[in-house]
Amino acid sequence: MTSEFLFDVTDRGRDAVIDTLMEAENHIPGLVFSYPPISAWQPPQEEPPSPEQLWEGSETFSHNLYIHIPFCRQKCSFCYYSVAVVRDDTDIIWEYLRCLEKEALSHLRVRPGWRVETVFIGGGTPSRLNEDQINFLFERVIGRFDLTDCREITYECSPDSATLGRIRTMAENGVNRLSMGVQTLDPEILRKSRRNDSPDEVLRTYYHMADSGVPNVNIDLIAGIEREAFGNMERTMDAVAGLDPLPTQITLFTLSVREGSINNKTLLRVDDPARMFRRSLTLYRYAKRRMLDMGYWQYSRNLFPRDNWIFHYQDNHWGNNGYVLALGASGYSHSHSHTYLNAFNYREYMRRINNGESAVEKVYPLDEDESLRRHLVLAMKHAELDIRAFESHYPESARPLERFRTAFDALESLGIITRDEDHIRYVPEFADLSDRFVRLFYSDAVNSRIRTATGAPPQSAADRLADGGRSAPAAPKSAFDFVV
Repeated sequence: MTSEFLFDVTDRGRDAVIDTLMEAENHIPGLVFSYPPISAWQPPQEEPPSPEQLWEGSETFSHNLYIHIPFCRQKCSFCYYSVAVVRDDTDIIWEYLRCLEKEALSHLRVRPGWRVETVFIGGGTPSRLNEDQINFLFERVIGRFDLTDCREITYECSPDSATLGRIRTMAENGVNRLSMGVQTLDPEILRKSRRNDSPDEVLRTYYHMADSGVPNVNIDLIAGIEREAFGNMERTMDAVAGLDPLPTQITLFTLSVREGSINNKTLLRVDDPARMFRRSLTLYRYAKRRMLDMGYWQYSRNLFPRDNWIFHYQDNHWGNNGYVLALGASGYSHSHSHTYLNAFNYREYMRRINNGESAVEKVYPLDEDESLRRHLVLAMKHAELDIRAFESHYPESARPLERFRTAFDALESLGIITRDEDHIRYVPEFADLSDRFVRLFYSDAVNSRIRTATGAPPQSAADRLADGGRSAPAAPKSAFDFVV
């Protein structure tokens, strides 16, 4: 490959990259959950690619299924996902499930017998589905795929809807990983974040999950939610430490204030984003220390398992560049040659499906360079990267990580990573900030599209990563500022 495809600032040398990383200490690293980030994806100018075109040649990596259930009883203050606040008895839930079936069938006509390795049912609040609806989802949507080699089915739950009967129905349908969005166990912070749960209700639901026979039970926590003080976080971690049995996994996030959330209008009106992030990171690191004392270990930026209970969907999707077929509103998919997003609004999604139209709202074609960068960006969100496993997906002589040597040299010189022949590992304190460092591997084209999408003025390639960007997401000045 010619030098124009190398890491964007390679020609500036290791010292220049180090200067960029040092300047980035002043920046807020937004959560990276996909690459290229959705802000870089463009709405189709014409008809979006057909399912045949989207999935042609997608044989290299594992196949994984994501299903989005958008329905909630209320919108939490921190939520920026596609959600719909509806009543339990509304017919719209059944109508939506029938649309999921139609979308699944449209893809299965292209790839009959589509074999998937993991399934993730997220939201929204998937546990809003009653027992009959859960059975429909598994029989008429998920069950149409080949689950012969499926090793993990995750079902997301919420304390206000995951009844004992619903959890039993999930288990009867093969769910072997349950995940509950706890976020906090402090009553004051629960109330401020617009949750209807009390700590006692959360704990009751947790024990229903732990006693269900489902072997892998995860809880989510958010550090720094609603400007919580140290005492609030301490109460949450004290409550977690008192669980018996302990969760097999805990997923811990720093607060991410993004467009579409209530917090984006409330917190940013009265607080400085940089100060909010520093507070959140401090509480995150306190919670991390408590979890390490409980026997957890850091697998990725956010996931802390006990023993060997890793999250296989995330491992396939991030660590191993696995393909994802996403069904439902706002689902984002990854094939070998594309990433694409379904209509974000659930009513628009249903309108398209019922009219026989494509659900695709945005699409980003992936060439081989961007596919490699996607693999590396998401793999580097883990505490360590297995070099041989990573490179096993590429021709033997390719040595794809050599293209990014300048970036790795800079990270190692600053004491952020260590390297040997087999592994690249974050020094533990820097694994907490991997969302910052993975931006070094964004392509010049992706950075340019993000800047265009966010209305930032154009820059030269030489200045893109080295300018004095600050943290405001509305007008990012460098790759380190993008909240994506």
